Amino acid sequence: MTHPLFLTLAAALLAAAGYFAFGYAWPKMTLFDPDHRVERFRSLSDAFPTVPIARASKPAAYDVAITPIAETYVFEGKARNLSEFLARSETTAFLVVHRGDLVHEAYFQGNSESDLVTSFSVAKSFVSTLVGIAVHDGLIDDIHEPITKYVPALAGSGFDGVAISDVLTMSSGIAFSEVYDDKSTDAFTIYDKMFLKFRSVERVMGNYGSLGAAGQEFQYASLNTQALGQLIKSVSGMSVASYMQQTLWHPLAAEAEASWSTDLYGNVLSFWGLNATARDFARFGVLFAQGGQYQGQQVVPADWVSEATTASAPRLARGNVDTHWGYGYQWWLPDGRQDDFSAIGIWGQFIYVSPNTDTVIVKMSADPDFKSHEVEAMAAFRAIAEGLNKVP
Repeated sequence: MTHPLFLTLAAALLAAAGYFAFGYAWPKMTLFDPDHRVERFRSLSDAFPTVPIARASKPAAYDVAITPIAETYVFEGKARNLSEFLARSETTAFLVVHRGDLVHEAYFQGNSESDLVTSFSVAKSFVSTLVGIAVHDGLIDDIHEPITKYVPALAGSGFDGVAISDVLTMSSGIAFSEVYDDKSTDAFTIYDKMFLKFRSVERVMGNYGSLGAAGQEFQYASLNTQALGQLIKSVSGMSVASYMQQTLWHPLAAEAEASWSTDLYGNVLSFWGLNATARDFARFGVLFAQGGQYQGQQVVPADWVSEATTASAPRLARGNVDTHWGYGYQWWLPDGRQDDFSAIGIWGQFIYVSPNTDTVIVKMSADPDFKSHEVEAMAAFRAIAEGLNKVP
């Protein structure tokens, strides 16, 4: 006869296994599944632990001034329809802010204005901005100094002796492969190390070496942004989420609580996983459209805004990173004009900024064909900005 204690233990083990499979592993396994990704992208805390970012103590709603926006644009020599593009690129939220007013807002696939949507690499532009604030606060002396001066834990890794400026421009030379259609690359295996092998992201960081000298060529690698997150944590004594809450989220009068995804030990995953409402994401764009000011307060130094959104070397100029893009400090610089820029995340996340027209466009998506749609999105956004600029 089976001992009752054995049965009790067996039941407990089965329950634990069930929890692991469905409560822990299942949300991660289905993150990009066609039947689940829209839901996952607006509830990322089901898949990964998060830390909260409190709403502003004095939140401020947008002034709403609904205005018609361009419904057509030209791409590859052909007239295209905006509504068709939004559907084809599996948009979940689409907002346009002009001169600080919310002029267009639409939600799709079950999303609403109150839902938190995840940033993916749009978070990178937030992190680089926090570096600029830390410089202004006197916490960092010079971005041309080695990052290991401030983060000694990175000594011995591929970041050893690398200038902060080279980390900001994805020019560190770090040996981290990021190819989204190959699941054997570091962009995927880093999650196995954190969530299957239960290692902290800071421990994982030290295991990557160097491909070559820093400052020589652009190589997009999310590990650069994670290193910047460690820099912010080291110089501020606060997590990236807490420092952002204090220096950005509250000055931007954010209306909703946000969150940031972490590893199993509470370390913020700085390179992605910032979760916020589309409206609050738009505030960040407005900040940059208005030269670092928000509601009359200089939140980010104007010279940092200019420097961060300008190529710092010819190899980073518009059209030189590849045919369509240049790169600033974790901001993309689309070719064809010299005044606009965008935060961009995989699966079709955008905060597009046109300072000359004082226009910000937020597009959040669950788009499996995101790479082929990024340049087309710029054409659509530019048409909207140019059309609004003609409105008296």
